[in-house]
Amino acid sequence: MRNVFMRKIIITILAMFLVLGLEAQMNYLEKGNKLVYFGIAIGVNYGDYKVVRKPKLGALQTDSVKLISSKFGPGFDLGIIGNLQFHKYWDLRLVPTLSFSDKSVEFTDQDDNNVTKTVSSIYLSMPLYLRYKSKPIKDFRFFVLGGLRYNYDLNSNSNERNTETQLLVNKHDIGAEMGFGFQVFFPSFVLSPEIKVYHSLSNIKKPNEALIYSRAIDKMFSRIFTLTFNLEG
Repeated sequence: MRNVFMRKIIITILAMFLVLGLEAQMNYLEKGNKLVYFGIAIGVNYGDYKVVRKPKLGALQTDSVKLISSKFGPGFDLGIIGNLQFHKYWDLRLVPTLSFSDKSVEFTDQDDNNVTKTVSSIYLSMPLYLRYKSKPIKDFRFFVLGGLRYNYDLNSNSNERNTETQLLVNKHDIGAEMGFGFQVFFPSFVLSPEIKVYHSLSNIKKPNEALIYSRAIDKMFSRIFTLTFNLEG
């Protein structure tokens, strides 16, 4: 029942995002001169964990775990853009985003058997960026951006119900994100593809003493690469 309820919530949020994004497209941007404007962000992400193993002195009960490696997993993003253009070359951007992500960690034991643990997350993300744009060349210009991103994992409670088999991560995560892209101006909207890289600033591993693989890990940091297509108006 909880899974059905969660799916209904996700579908409702996605529908709200689409409606708000379509309404935002009705406010046409006049060649980048508007003070405040809105848009939608649609993207794909590819993420993994930076895993730090426990020191050998503290891992007496996990000697059977020989190797730990992180595997990249796919996901996708859907967000709403709020942009404040306080200078002709500078923007402040808030992009509330619903982000789906799968990340895997592979463990190898002394007999070279592999066990993979996958963490499925549904993030409600609140990134705040400062963006610098180049001087326009006709209807085209480059930009770079950077800032902080806060993530709240809506799926963490579901993962915690499987403590005997599941790697656990904290609900809250904050990190730094930076990227680059370009703007292409069309008569009725602006298309802005961008590539971003995210890295956690704090350890997001949640202890799970019931799982030997969790005991073998000291720290975990989330890393995410994202390709986003922004439609702004």
